[in-house]
Amino acid sequence: MSSTAKSTSPPSTPPKSFVTGLERTLHIPAWFTPFLTDRRQWKNFTRCMIVTLATMVLMLCQTTLNVLGQAAFFGALVSQMLPPYMTLSVYLFALLILVVGMCFGWAWGVAAMAAALRARDQTLLAREVQTQRAGYDTNANIDAQYQASIFRGAFLDPRSSAVYGVFLFVGAYFLGTLGCIFGTIIMDLMCSFGPLFPIQVYTLARQLLLPAATFIAIALVSVILIFPQTLNHVMLDATTVKMLGSITQLVKLQAEVLSTSPEDKEKWTQVATKAYALRHGHISAVTALEGQTGLLQLEITRGQIGPRNLQRIFNKIKDLGARTYGLTSFVLIVEEQNQSQKLMENDPLPHPAVRAKEHFNRMDEHTAPSQSLGGLLPLLEESTFDLRMTSVKALEDIMTWLHLVNHTRWKKVPVSAAPIAEREANLAAVKAALVEFRESRHFALLEPYRDHFDSDTGAIKPGNLDGHRYASRALFRCFVLTSNLVSFALVLIELMELLLEIERANPTAKIQLPYAFAKMLLKSANDKKGGENPLDMGIRDSSGVNVNEPVEDDDHDDEHSETSTVVEKQKKKEKTGKVYAKDPDAGDPRNVFQKFGRRLAVIWKGATGPAGLFALKYAIVSIALWIPAVCPSSAYFNYTNRGLWALIMSQTGMGVFTGEQILAFFVRMLGTVAGLVIGMVAWYIGAGRGSGNPYGIAAATMVLIAPCLFIRIAVPIQKAPFFLMTNVTIMFTVGYSWVDEHIYQTANQGSGASLAGRRVLLSTGFAAAFLVMLFPRPTSARLLFRHRLAKNMGDIGDLYGQIVTGIEGEWDAPVDDHPVDSAGRRERYKDRFLKIMGRMMSMEPQIAFAASEPGLKGPWPKKKYEALFHAQSHVVATLALLSGAYSRLEVKWCKRLTRRSELMHPAFIADCLSLFSILQQSLGTGEPLPPLIPIFERLAFHHNWAQAEARIPMMNGDMEKSLRSASNSAERMDGGEMETRNVLEVLEDALTWDTLHDEQLPVFATTMIALVHLAIGLNDMYRIVRELVGERDLKGLDRASERWAKGEIRV
Repeated sequence: MSSTAKSTSPPSTPPKSFVTGLERTLHIPAWFTPFLTDRRQWKNFTRCMIVTLATMVLMLCQTTLNVLGQAAFFGALVSQMLPPYMTLSVYLFALLILVVGMCFGWAWGVAAMAAALRARDQTLLAREVQTQRAGYDTNANIDAQYQASIFRGAFLDPRSSAVYGVFLFVGAYFLGTLGCIFGTIIMDLMCSFGPLFPIQVYTLARQLLLPAATFIAIALVSVILIFPQTLNHVMLDATTVKMLGSITQLVKLQAEVLSTSPEDKEKWTQVATKAYALRHGHISAVTALEGQTGLLQLEITRGQIGPRNLQRIFNKIKDLGARTYGLTSFVLIVEEQNQSQKLMENDPLPHPAVRAKEHFNRMDEHTAPSQSLGGLLPLLEESTFDLRMTSVKALEDIMTWLHLVNHTRWKKVPVSAAPIAEREANLAAVKAALVEFRESRHFALLEPYRDHFDSDTGAIKPGNLDGHRYASRALFRCFVLTSNLVSFALVLIELMELLLEIERANPTAKIQLPYAFAKMLLKSANDKKGGENPLDMGIRDSSGVNVNEPVEDDDHDDEHSETSTVVEKQKKKEKTGKVYAKDPDAGDPRNVFQKFGRRLAVIWKGATGPAGLFALKYAIVSIALWIPAVCPSSAYFNYTNRGLWALIMSQTGMGVFTGEQILAFFVRMLGTVAGLVIGMVAWYIGAGRGSGNPYGIAAATMVLIAPCLFIRIAVPIQKAPFFLMTNVTIMFTVGYSWVDEHIYQTANQGSGASLAGRRVLLSTGFAAAFLVMLFPRPTSARLLFRHRLAKNMGDIGDLYGQIVTGIEGEWDAPVDDHPVDSAGRRERYKDRFLKIMGRMMSMEPQIAFAASEPGLKGPWPKKKYEALFHAQSHVVATLALLSGAYSRLEVKWCKRLTRRSELMHPAFIADCLSLFSILQQSLGTGEPLPPLIPIFERLAFHHNWAQAEARIPMMNGDMEKSLRSASNSAERMDGGEMETRNVLEVLEDALTWDTLHDEQLPVFATTMIALVHLAIGLNDMYRIVRELVGERDLKGLDRASERWAKGEIRV
């Protein structure tokens, strides 16, 4: 079913002379240019244009126009709101949701009409009918006069209207929560025109349902016959280009990293920024594709890779991407240290840091040029060259093969295609390069440090421990790259073996059936976290914001939370009954009434949250703009000026947050004005001064909507509202003009400019939505963003606690030769990582919403919030580095880490968790931080006492020497120095030349460096939060801290 391309190699960059010139002339953004050269994009655009033309033909043809009625343009309108640019299975699902939504709106309207007719006062109705008949002209058409009486509100009944109002309010609240705009439109029609009719007219919605049905039929045929494509084809293409492409670029980027001098900090920052952008792009691609994997089982496809195998490939490439993040950690860790040092020099904290002095000067004194990072990078570049190059070639060949498989589904593979033997050779080359790197080339980095060890015994020379501590800092940073390169190569080998297995099992394309259709359908239907709401249909610009997620409350106490106290965990194991979340104001419910109260409290909490408040305002604005339709004095004015569309525009124009509403108001108003102008141009080009020429109208309209339609289907939905609104208004203007000129109506709207003038009344809908969203209580995106940052803080702290306690849990494990369960360790924290990363991805658009809100109390500190957001991103990346290193760390090395490192001291872990909690609490409530001691000072405290305990038995009268050693150690304490000091002190008893050649040492060093940089990231977040919320001043604490620190040095 998928489209077939002529090329059998990955899409290369086409000649861009014309595109480049167009980009410069029209000032096209660089991110949009690839869409102009994408063949699939143009195929989708062609399909959408054909469907739009077909719906216009049905409107322009007089025969079909008479059948469709006065809303014949609605089919063309929907073609702009839901263009058929999706894959077959996804679009079928979207159309199914559209049909269900519209049928629900119709059914709800029918129920409202039936209830309203029962509530109608029959005596009043008889009197109204008699009064109207008495005034009819018997010489004129009685039916026409009766119809005119209906739309003038002659048969309105207060009780009947009240019933419609109740149904509209409840239905709008429910559909507003779901975001089902098409269901709301049908319900609006039934509840706005239904009160005018004194009899049952259950087919009132036919005037919208019939044009919509014709569109659905045309769109369904188009996705099957015109450039059809399956989700399998699209996902495989996106996996190849967006996921594997970014991975390949990140691996290639390491050559630029290793050729950049660390002394050139500006250049290093540029490379780090590029690495961060590529990594972010990969995460975005994974997030966008992951929600579609469940739909693979909803279709039949043809090819070598079936739904099940595609899911296996996707998961393995996702795993490969996680290992690639580890590669980028090297450049980002060095950049983070540079920025942290710059902040420490330019903007030091006001608290005394007696233990954190003179480190960098001492490090320069002990480090030879060959042992610096600049001296080691050439060795690192040379030693990793073969493995990096073979990996890049393997990745490029994988992309070529996947592209070939994806674009030869319906034709023979060309003779020039690379045979399977070449991919087998790539696998052998990567394996050989990895073996050589692990057995010999990896040790080239150790040569500058050979003089620190005794050539006979291999032990470190007496007096060289301190010098080796400083000189080895760059070495252990390089270990971050080498250890992650090994992890990357291992997963790459697994991916290559998987692809070869699939290729051998399916040497040619064949029909691939879904292996678990019903199971996956149920799973997708019941997935509560399955991406954006399909009922939205792209009309409401939620920008990835899940308004149903509770943000004010911490989910750490939730009954499904992954973290809980030890007592709670024991209770959960002991009893199988329901465990309730802890409530400080109430114990566990004991009877049915208290259990019902708990449920009622949850419902009330949701109803008063952002989602509930939005639904309430959605219902309120619906009632506000519906009232003129049922008032006798304004009913006819509302009908003649199509007040129904003002109601619909108010519903589609609402936003959840104040900033979003402000942006939406201006964007949609501009789109409406632009659409009116372009719509008038299209009408007068095709109609001139007459009633319109169908050929001219079709040609002019299709040409003028084409640019906005192309942009609308190309860009993400967050950037599409202006272009969507423009094309909808164009269709609205042209369609209403044509219908007014060619169908008899009770109230004519006019055409062209006169109609456009009336359409300005639609802006009342946007204005009403704007006012309702601001009053009585606006939902602030700034407040939500701050709360979500606080929520991230708590979840990151929980994740940190889980990982370090996981390492501590290895203490009781036996030391044997069994391989480490790397997969099991990684899976242990996968869900928590995905939860945090998913929330952070959804938070990015909210920055623009927050910045758009008016600063009545002062400007919003956007840069500080962005800095805190990026600091949290870096901490999450560091946790991923820690988790990846721990997954490969053997038990004996875990025990060595937990026994000797103060970074794993329970008191220090508790200090870090406490700081996470304090930052979360202060950021969430906006209260100032309590007086705190910097986290590095806390670490130095634990370090000094550990040293004192170890040295007391060995002093033997040499008190002065011990004091001096302790003093120097305390003064030099900071984040950079900890990277090597912790590794070497933990290994002090086992530090030999042979130990340096143990492959576990780089993994161990990576673990330690990740722990140190977690403390650095925590300190950076503390610094930013302190600037945002302030800190209570308690100078006596600083003075006492300084006095006690000096006292520790003298002890």
